This record gives sequence, structure tokens and C-alpha cells, in this order.
Amino acid sequence: MKKINAIILLIGLTTVCFGQVSDDFSDGGFTNNPIWSGSTSQFIVNAGKQLQLSNTVAGQSYLSTPFSSNSLDDYEWQVYVKQSFSPSGTNYGRIYLVSDQSDLTLPLHGYYIQFGEALSNDAIELFRQNGTASTSICRGKPAGIAASFTVRVKVTRDTSGLWKLYVDYAGGTNFVLDASGTDVMFNSSSFFGVDCTYTVTNASKFFYDDISIVAPSPPPPPVDATPPTVSKVLTISNNSISIEFSEAVDATSAQIVSNFSVNNSNGNPQSVVLQPDGKTVVLAFTNNFPNGVQNQLSLSSVSDLAGNVMIAASSPFMFFQSIPANFKDIILTEIFSDPSPQINLPTQEYVEIYNRSSNPFDLAGWKLSDGTSTATFDSKIILPNQYWIVCASSNATFFSGYGNVIEVTRFPSLNNSGDKLTFCEPSNKTIDSVNYDLSWYHDTDKQDGGWSIEIIDLNNSCSEGENWIASENPSGGTPGKQNSVNANKPDLTGPQLLSLTLQSSTGFKLTFNEKMEKDLSAAGFEITPPISLTNKSFVNFALKEMVIDLAQPMELRTLYNFSISNFHDCSGNIIQPDFSRASFMLPEAADSLDVIVNEILFNPKTGGVDYVEVYNQSPKYINLKNWTLGNIEEEEFINPKLITVNDFILPPSCYLVFTSDPTILSQQYPQAIQNVLFKAATPSLPDNEGTIALMNDGNKIIDYFSYTEKMHSPFVKDNEGVSLERISFSESTNDANNWKSANTTASYATPGFINSNSRPESFSNENVVTLDPEIFSPSIPGKDFSRINYKFDQSGNVANIKILDAEGRLIKTLANNETLAYEGFYRWDGDRDDGSRARLGYYIVWFEVFDDRGSINVYRKRAVIGK
Repeated sequence: MKKINAIILLIGLTTVCFGQVSDDFSDGGFTNNPIWSGSTSQFIVNAGKQLQLSNTVAGQSYLSTPFSSNSLDDYEWQVYVKQSFSPSGTNYGRIYLVSDQSDLTLPLHGYYIQFGEALSNDAIELFRQNGTASTSICRGKPAGIAASFTVRVKVTRDTSGLWKLYVDYAGGTNFVLDASGTDVMFNSSSFFGVDCTYTVTNASKFFYDDISIVAPSPPPPPVDATPPTVSKVLTISNNSISIEFSEAVDATSAQIVSNFSVNNSNGNPQSVVLQPDGKTVVLAFTNNFPNGVQNQLSLSSVSDLAGNVMIAASSPFMFFQSIPANFKDIILTEIFSDPSPQINLPTQEYVEIYNRSSNPFDLAGWKLSDGTSTATFDSKIILPNQYWIVCASSNATFFSGYGNVIEVTRFPSLNNSGDKLTFCEPSNKTIDSVNYDLSWYHDTDKQDGGWSIEIIDLNNSCSEGENWIASENPSGGTPGKQNSVNANKPDLTGPQLLSLTLQSSTGFKLTFNEKMEKDLSAAGFEITPPISLTNKSFVNFALKEMVIDLAQPMELRTLYNFSISNFHDCSGNIIQPDFSRASFMLPEAADSLDVIVNEILFNPKTGGVDYVEVYNQSPKYINLKNWTLGNIEEEEFINPKLITVNDFILPPSCYLVFTSDPTILSQQYPQAIQNVLFKAATPSLPDNEGTIALMNDGNKIIDYFSYTEKMHSPFVKDNEGVSLERISFSESTNDANNWKSANTTASYATPGFINSNSRPESFSNENVVTLDPEIFSPSIPGKDFSRINYKFDQSGNVANIKILDAEGRLIKTLANNETLAYEGFYRWDGDRDDGSRARLGYYIVWFEVFDDRGSINVYRKRAVIGK
């Protein structure tokens, strides 16, 4: 048998890599080359150099050895098997061709050949095992191993999963195809092994030899009949390139300078050197390649080592040396934000950029953003004086006939009415930015759509809206080429300080209407009362915003004046004197009633608007940013209307009027103070009754007023267009006596200035009642009612207040057993209980007050209604 094995096994007694196994046990053991594991104490290598089961009791024994392969395609297995007994359902052997487990007695995934079964029709059969379940793939001739047998089997599997079982039932190598079947469930292996199941009488009658697993042979190498090609051309420096061929090339033909040439006046290289890898050559030229310009390499007559000569070819390459971009090296020159209605351009948005520098730039990683969407550019070289159209990738084909196109993903959606676009290089350094709006068209018809806006002067890097205009090209724009309006338009106007905004108690921000000069060394900054400045710097490259840091904190309740001098815009124009100053102050948090409701118009004239006037009665400068107006319903703040999201300082002792339309309000009340009319949405103010509340940014109600139309003067027949005015700042907002209809002489409203019913606050000793004025008349503005003031040494007193005529008859009851505060007032408008007007003459104010101790005091005061 060993002689036969020597013929078959050319590999010898080794475990071969890449999934090949062989063992004929001629080394006398099974623990080395290859290593078998499992039931090692129950097997021996006998004197005939065969693996033999050697046990003394019934059982199941196995040995396995590593067989690792990621594919079973085209493998071949051979093994010699001898069982010196008649197989049965309790005496049979298995050859595991494939297993994913080393222990063959456990559930596993693989393929095995079984020798023996129940009954007498024993056949050699190939199975697939999936866990504990086995499925037959093919079965050899019936009764082929019904008795004691010696066989040699060969099993193959092809790439389609076809298994073939060959058997020599004499144990030799004259194999005959015994069975075949297809199965592709498993296509990898980890182990090969033998497994014996037996009774005690057959515990030493299993024999195995000449095990061989052979991997498929690699195909023979193809004959090289393919000429070399250029795989890669790389720029090494400004005058040298490397060429990598698809294979090793002949040294002689690869180093002939005439086989290579470059256009753009470069010609043949000065030298050609083949590199050690045998397929790369380096070409050096006398002239330098122009930066950022594409060149064309031509080459021919180079052969490979087999003598195949390449086909003449050409390949583009470019030398590019990155140069840092400066501000405004590349600028935005055209914006097409509103393509509809179509004039003659595609109905897709685009922007145009222009390289106004003398250097080329690679736009890889550059970004175009509107603050919401950001488009990132792929590599694209933009040369000096080149225009490029930038648009969404999906729209690139629409602009291909107009010029150079850069397509990007996430192209910003350009707002028709205006947008802020920022163009940055990869480190996020801003190279250009525009903040356009409809005014940049300078044409009300063209701003409705279909026309682009174009920059006028490419070299005016400072101005913005005044340097842009609607395109004059009949198609609606000039994408990819010089703008239709191309002129010299220098900036000759000085800049303006637009705003001063506090950032903290030690710093503020200045905002200018245009880009300023970057150098601050000559500029003068002054603050009164004096505070030293520690830092002055611009916020960004737009040079329109500047932060100022102070050496010490600002003081509360102090008005500061700021001025700036000898400061220029980036075109060199000095700041305009009338726009070089600003006032500022440090705001304080508001407490309840710091700002009070002072006047309200809830039933406006026809075509008019409501308004609410507030008054800052505190000594604080109060910021109304994020304050809201609303209504009060069941002690809940509802229907909030935001006043402003910007900083807005209400100084002490100042009025402010909130209305939805200041223009209409000032038209109906020309006496209104224009600069305190503040456009803001107001909550619902019903004509009959309602509420208005003022809430700060900390959700604290500062003041609220519950009004009713009954608060109007009984002598006002129609309260449409008549406001309710507060009489006293110090008295309760919701004291009905503290409100009165605006006077006729004030045109029934005083928006933004002192109320027509306002009275100086009276001060008196305790336990007194006074009238202010004692004589009043409906015909005297501001003195058309009498205020009955009281002040006692304690609160909680109860009062009855009546008006008696000269004959002692009751005409008006002002209070009936009403509890009094420590101090306050009642108001008599000269009316009677029946709503009629009292006649001219003398009247008595009868003021009875008593406390919980039974003490009663009566005060009688004379009141006179005059002409």
C-alpha cells in the first residue's frame, strides 16, 4: 500500500499551506506533520503504517487535523478506507471532508462520506451536515460495502458545486465514478477528519491511509502580447514630471528623449531617467511649466520587456503651486437669485466668481455659504482674469454653453429679497462676501425677477450696494463672461456709524455702513464721561463691525457719549461728522412698575390703529429686547406679541408708544411724537373691555391694565378715537379713578407726550382730605375734573364719599363703605348719579371715614364748577 501511496502523493508527508493536507503515516505517528487531535488515545499507527482504531470498549472515536480554505472550488480529496467487518447502523465510519469544528462529535457545518448503515444494502454515501441534521448529496452503488471491505475513494467538487464520488472497490487507483450530486450551501473549511462509531467487537477494525487533499492548480501565466500604456503622469516640480507605465519597460527605448515631448514651448525633455522599479521614468525640461496651466505630454516608441511597442499616446498634466489667497483675490461678480419670470436665461439660480489676482487658485475645499446651506468645492483651477459660473450639480448642464461651470452639491438657495453670501477658502478665511438686497437692482421692474445683479467696478473692493446694478444684457444676465455694466466707479463718500450696541459692562460693538480701513492707528475714539479704551478690533474681514473694550466697567444710570474721528473707509474717505457720534448707557433689569402702562387707545377711528403708551418712571435705563405685550385672562399671560428681538433702551422719564402702524397713527394724530412711535404687533384690544400687559424677557409681568369703556368720561358721547389716559404715575394702574378720557384740546389722544389729564403729585400731611383743584370746569383743559386726595395714618379705613349741592341734596355717590388704602384719591368729573352734568355753582364734598375701633371723622370740602 505504501508503494501505491508513493505514486499518488507527490507532495510527501507534510501538511501543505493554502488548504492542502497529506498523510500516509509512514513517520509512524499522527502527532506531527500534520497534527491530529481528538480521541488520540484510541488510535495507533500500526506496523503496516496505517492509522488504526485501537479501543477495547464500544464507543465513538474521532481524529481531526486543520484544513483551512475559503473556497472548496476544484478541490480533490483521496483516502484509503478499510473496515474488517460488515457495516451496520451501530458500526460505521465517516470521513469528514469539510468541517467548521475540530470536534466531529458535536453539531457542525460540513460534508462527510459515510461507510455503513442499517440493513444490508450498504453503500458509500456523501452527506451535508448542518448542525445535527444530515442531507444526502449522492449515493454509490447499492451493497457496494455490505460486507468487510477495502476501498479507495476520490471526491472532487467544481466551481458550480458539483460533487463527484469516485471509488476503487479493490483499494487501488482504478477509480470509477460511483455517484454525483450538487450542493453549494458551504464553501469553506477549517478541519478534515475521521469518525468511527462501533460496538466492542469492532473496536479495532477501522483502518485509514494515504490521505490527500489537493488544492486546485493555478492557471499558467498568459503570454505577454500587450504593449505598455501610461498609467500615471505626475508633476514633480515646475520643470519635471514622472511617467508610470502599466508594466516594466525596455531601458533603451524608455530613455530616448525624442520619444517624449510637451506642448506650450517645452519640446523634448533635457533628460529621461528610468527608475529602479523598471516602469517609471522621470523627465526634466529646460523651461518651467506655467503655474496652473494644463500641458499635453506626447510619447511613443516605448516597448516592454517582451518587445511590445506602445501605441503613440498623449496625457494631460499640470504644474500647480498653491499660493495663499488674500481678501478679494476672488470676488463674487454676479448673482441670479430670482429666475422667474424668465427673460432669456435658464430658470436656475447661479452666482459668478472672478479671479482678479495674478495667481491661479485651486478651489478644492473652498466654501460658498448663505449661513443655512454650505457648498464645498471640488478641485478646480481658476486662472487669473477667469470668470466661473457656480451652480447646483443638477443645473450644470443648463449653463454649459455659457462658459466655465463649477457644479456643487448643497448650492445655497438664494433668497429673492436678499441674502448674505460668504466665499471662504478651506481654513474658513473669508475671501469675499456680499449681503445683497432688492435695492442693489436700482430698478424696481427688474427686481421682480428674471434679471441678475452685476458688480460694476471689479477693482472697487470696498463698496457694496452702490457698486452693483441690474444687468443690462437683453438675456437677463452675463454668466461666465464680462458683466454688461463694466465701469470705473470709485467710492467717494465717507462712511457712517450706524449703531453702537453694548456687549457687556466693559465693551460695546460699533457697526458702520461700509467697509472701513483696517489700520486704526490714526483714528481717534473719545468717551464722555471719560473711560479708557483697552482694545479696538474688527469682528471679521468684512471690516464693518468693530468691538471696543473698556478699562473699567460703565456706571449704572449714566449716559455716555461716544465720538470717533480721523477714521476712514477702505477707499480712504473720512467718516461723516454727522454720523460719527452715538450715546449709550448700561441697562438694568426692570422691576414691577418700573415701566407702567400710561395711555391706551383700544377703540380707534375708522381706518385707524390701536396703541399702547408706556412710561419709564424709574431712574433705570431699561432694555426692551425680547419683551412682550399680551393680555391677562384668569391671571394668566396670553396672546404674547414680541416687541423686538434687538436691543432697545428706554431711558428714564421717557414715553414709548407701541402700535402696528406708526404712519397711520401719526396721520390721525399729527401731534404725536414721531421718534417714540414704535412699530410692534399688539394683542387683541376689544372696544368694550379688555386687558393689556407688559412682560419682560424674564417672563415677569412689569405692569398690566384691565380697562373698560365705562372708564371714559360720562360726557364723551362717542369714545371712538379717544384714548384713556393715566392721571397719576404713583397711583395704582388698575384704580378706575386713575384713568380719564383724553381732553378735546389734545385731539383726544397724547401719543408720546405728557397726558392731558396729568396732574403734579400732591403731598400732604396725614389725616387730611384735599381737592385738586377746588374750582374746575369742563371748558378748562386739564382742569375738567377735581381730584379728591386723602392720606391717613393707617390703611383699612372705610369711607363714604358723597357730593351734595348747595342745599344739601345728594347728587353723586363716589364711595359707599369702601375700604381705603393708606393714601389715594377719588375723582369727580362734575357729573350726577343719573349721568347728567351738574350745574355751575358750589358743592360740598362730604368725606366720612371710620376705622375698626368705631372712630368716625367727617371732612367737608367745597368744590366749585365754574364756566
